[in-house]
Amino acid sequence: MNLEQLSSLLNANPDFTSSGKYFDGAIQLEIGADRIWMKVFMGKAILVTRTPPPFAYTFSIKGSVEDWKFALIGNKSRFREAFFTGRLKVEGNTIEYSRIGKAVNGLSEVLRQLANENPSVLEGKPA
Repeated sequence: MNLEQLSSLLNANPDFTSSGKYFDGAIQLEIGADRIWMKVFMGKAILVTRTPPPFAYTFSIKGSVEDWKFALIGNKSRFREAFFTGRLKVEGNTIEYSRIGKAVNGLSEVLRQLANENPSVLEGKPA
């Protein structure tokens, strides 16, 4: 996954920027063995990296590559369904995860766009 493209798309997504406006934290995506760590401040992804710092994250969204593909690839988003069925899991501060739910939705829209354009972005290979 191209991290610069991910950052740019997140910062252009109105759900991500509006709901994340009062969020100062880090979101980590665990897609199989791949880790993507994002520092979010005032509605912007200010740093996106595959090398998480030692102070961890506010919350992490975890799942296997197959479960992420289930959630994101196809004619409709099954992101929420993936949580309800236990395919994707949230770890860490679930209150913050819920509070910025609209930003998480924006994140899922961006990931879905990238995954549908090129499904291999979910396979842990840096682009």
